[in-house]
Amino acid sequence: MKYRPQKDGFREIGESAEMAAATLEVAERMAGNANSLGDSKYEAERQTVTGGWANERRAGAVVRESEPDWEDWRDAVLLRVADAMRVRP
Repeated sequence: MKYRPQKDGFREIGESAEMAAATLEVAERMAGNANSLGDSKYEAERQTVTGGWANERRAGAVVRESEPDWEDWRDAVLLRVADAMRVRP
């Protein structure tokens, strides 16, 4: 069996429903963690992002404060959650 490159492989993965579901799942976990720590209200939402050498449209997600609280901004709650989620055992 020989390796055959798939020219549009990363594009197909990035545009897939599975990638959209995976990115939204991570964003929802991040929003949930931030909601449990701070006083702001956080939400996750699907969003199309650009990526790849041709800046193709791909599946993604965003986490945002839907109801901001100044103490969360001061304490950088969302940034701390993102930093904590980066560390994996």
